[in-house]
Amino acid sequence: MYMLNIVIDVFGVAISFVGFVSSIIASRINHMVKRYFITLFIFMMIYVLSNLLGLIFRGSVGGIYRIILYMANFCEFLFSGLLAYMVSNYLVDISVKEEKRKQRIKAIFVFLLTFYIFMLLVSQFTGLYYVIGEDNIYHRSSLFPLAFISPAIMLLIDLGILIESRKTLSLNQKTAFWAYLVLPVIGIIMQIFIYGIDFIVIATVLAGIVMFILVVIDQTERNIRAEMENENIKASLLLGQISPHFIFNSLMSIQDLCYSDPETAAKGIGDFAVYLRHNMDDLTINTMIPFEKELGFIKEYIRLEKLDPDRDFEVHFQLNEIDFYMPTLTLQPVVENAINYGALTCKDQKGRVEISTGREGNNIVIRVWNNFEGRRSVTEGQRKHRSIALENLKSRLKYYCDGTFDIVIGEKDALATITIPYDKAKGGLFDENDHH
Repeated sequence: MYMLNIVIDVFGVAISFVGFVSSIIASRINHMVKRYFITLFIFMMIYVLSNLLGLIFRGSVGGIYRIILYMANFCEFLFSGLLAYMVSNYLVDISVKEEKRKQRIKAIFVFLLTFYIFMLLVSQFTGLYYVIGEDNIYHRSSLFPLAFISPAIMLLIDLGILIESRKTLSLNQKTAFWAYLVLPVIGIIMQIFIYGIDFIVIATVLAGIVMFILVVIDQTERNIRAEMENENIKASLLLGQISPHFIFNSLMSIQDLCYSDPETAAKGIGDFAVYLRHNMDDLTINTMIPFEKELGFIKEYIRLEKLDPDRDFEVHFQLNEIDFYMPTLTLQPVVENAINYGALTCKDQKGRVEISTGREGNNIVIRVWNNFEGRRSVTEGQRKHRSIALENLKSRLKYYCDGTFDIVIGEKDALATITIPYDKAKGGLFDENDHH
């Protein structure tokens, strides 16, 4: 049995190390999952190494060996509890959507882990779970099964969450968590009734590796789908972002100005060229851009709209937040919609558009308000362009920053709202591996 357990532990350390290295170099998993598995395999290595040290120095005579045995057994129990805690938190993070409920469940896990560690410390002085005899041999106490109360409760909560989330989790995710729930339970049961073979070590290492492989497969499939989705968004943008009607009106306005005001016409040509360059270039951008840059292009668009003297409207800005990032080509279709289908319909009053930004709780909120009178008649092509542009907007917000778009239309005004999570808006970095 002794040599068998040594082989099991050495194999467990080796497999955990392979998992640790694989987690570091894996390119198809997002940063949160990468950090989770790096930590998981570190804990697993310490757990198995502690068990290995306990085996190697068991029965060795001397005070120093006694200290090593106590430390090894303490770490083995401690890190087995930490492993259960980590898996439980990861399941909650990807399964529970409501933030308050998520925090309540995590608080329960913290309490269970704290209780587990406290009882483990008590056991070091009372022999509640185990004792190290005078011969430096590890012996279980009669209350040894109590050590599994906190991990067992965590597993039961995990089981409930897994059953509840069976329709939202992918097949790979469900299989991964079922493996980590079932295999350690089998190992614990066998360890309680069959003393001598490290069943828990075998089960824990196998569960960790199976879970890692399945999550990597799941993340890879999700990233491939996300990349395909992004390419579809780009293709749709190419067709729907720039309105042919707007291009025609701008060119006709510039043509008229060439006769009446050549200087303004020249400036209009420059603005139009920059506008087109912005729209085309941004189709290849896979990152968030500063709001001020997007705002600059919006102002270019507004100047082009005002080249036609008959298109009379006002645009006002109330920018309480400007130092943030947003997906490119998201604000322009909203402003275009507010001007063309709102402000320009006004006859008895001046058309007006108001653009505001600010922080509200954990979000950056951009609002575009406009007044209108009646409904502007539009062609089928214009209606299609409008629909494509707004759908692209929703897709880009969701894809790049988990943002949302909403529009409320009243009797005489409309309010469009773009909401971007504050951490995404301030971070400004987009990694396709984080898209899930």
